Amino acid sequence: MQQHWLTNLPIHGVMKTEPLLRGVANDVYKITSTSGIYVLKHFRFDHPYGLDRDQEVAVQQILFNHGLAPEVLHYDAVQGLMLQAFIETPDLAHDSKSMGTKIQRLGEICAHIHRLPVDVPVWSLRSRVQRYCDNLAQYEPERARQFQKRLQLQRKLLDSFGNNPVFCHNDLAFHHVFLSQPPQVIDWEYSGLGERYFDLANCIQVNQLERSEQRAFINAYEGASGERVDVQHLQNWLELSQTISQLWYELHHHLQHHHL
Repeated sequence: MQQHWLTNLPIHGVMKTEPLLRGVANDVYKITSTSGIYVLKHFRFDHPYGLDRDQEVAVQQILFNHGLAPEVLHYDAVQGLMLQAFIETPDLAHDSKSMGTKIQRLGEICAHIHRLPVDVPVWSLRSRVQRYCDNLAQYEPERARQFQKRLQLQRKLLDSFGNNPVFCHNDLAFHHVFLSQPPQVIDWEYSGLGERYFDLANCIQVNQLERSEQRAFINAYEGASGERVDVQHLQNWLELSQTISQLWYELHHHLQHHHL
């Protein structure tokens, strides 16, 4: 961590700083001070992924008011820094509860997010994946062309994105969900109004849920949301989600290598 970052933060008596995560889109640090324990996020690679950090911070403040996310205590758009309180409870990935219980909670929280009245623009999934392809083409033009071909086969799904928009997290991994009271969810950089099935597919994809776990997750979601999930339609979205995930990771590999 760069020491000059600490000078403008609204915290005093810093005793210890430690890296929590050198992430894909963020570097994350834990700061222990006399006034409390905090998390500092340093944003990375915004432009290639089309991330809008101002919107992310605004959304997180709205969600804090809904009791679902930690409060943003400080935001520096120029240096790309965001400060929030450290959540003391373990995340779902490190929780001691059974896998069945974790999946149940994940389905319930996903349903809760989809019901929230958050006024943000509808995502354009098509322009998002086009941006990924364009950026990958700078490093591997042939791979980018292959992805363009695969995505062309799924253009109907891409075109339908946003037809029935709900508020989505789009990266609801176990390690983003904390069973505090009330539950808290972090890392909202991919959130926005979008497609319920894409969010469900991403949730299955990012948590690597097996078939039986997928069924349990869908059952939990249906029970909490009152929405019936079309399993075949979800399977189509899952295939698209896997393609986009692969594209995203290949782009990230080059960005990491390029910025070392």
